[in-house]
Amino acid sequence: MSQEPLARFLALIAAAPQRLVASTKPADLQAHADDALGSLPLLVAEAGPLIDVGSGAGFPGIPLLLARPDWTGTLLDSRAKRCGHLEEAVAVAGLAERVTVLNLRAEEHAAGAGRDHYGIAVARALAPPPVALELCLPLVRPGGVCLLHAGEVDRRTLERVAAELGAEVELIEPVPGFDARQRVLVRKQTATPAGYPRRVGQAAKEPLVRGGD
Repeated sequence: MSQEPLARFLALIAAAPQRLVASTKPADLQAHADDALGSLPLLVAEAGPLIDVGSGAGFPGIPLLLARPDWTGTLLDSRAKRCGHLEEAVAVAGLAERVTVLNLRAEEHAAGAGRDHYGIAVARALAPPPVALELCLPLVRPGGVCLLHAGEVDRRTLERVAAELGAEVELIEPVPGFDARQRVLVRKQTATPAGYPRRVGQAAKEPLVRGGD
C-alpha cells in the first residue's frame, strides 16, 4: 500500500476545523491507522463490499480500503458534518471511484438497500458490543463477517446476540499493547431474520441481551 494517500488522509484530520479524534499529534493519528490496519489479517480471505458503520473520522474504514484496492466500500454516519468530512477524506485519499459516503442511521440503511448486502461490516467505538452487533449484522450478507474494534467483551452475551441475528462468533482476540481492547469477528450464517433491524434507537435502549442476563 502506498503511504501517500494515507498520509494525506491523516493530514486532513489534523487540519480539520472540527475535532474528529481526541489527539491530532502525528504519532496518535498514526496509531489510529495502525489499529485499523491491524485487522487486515482477520479479513485476508474476505470479499467486499465493506461498510464502516459510524465511520466518524474515517477509522477503520479508510485505512482498510486503502490497503485493499479490490474492495469497494461505504462509509456510513448519521451526522451530516461528519459525512462532509468523510466526503473530503474519500477525495483526498483517492477513493472516490470505489467508496460512497451515506448520511443515514444503520437501522435505516439495513431496512432498505443495505439489508444483507455487504461482505464485511466494520465498526470502532460505535456502541457496546452487543448493540454494535445488532446495528451491523443486518447489513451483512450470509457468509460475510462483522468485525468490531471493542473494549471489554462478554463472549456469552455476544454469542446470544449473534445467534438471534443468524450469525456466530468466530474469534475474540486481544489487541497487543492494550489492557482492555479486543477485536471481535462474527460470521453471518443466514439472512437477517424478520423483525430486524428494529426501529431506530431501539437496540441501544432495549438491548437484545444485557451482560450477565
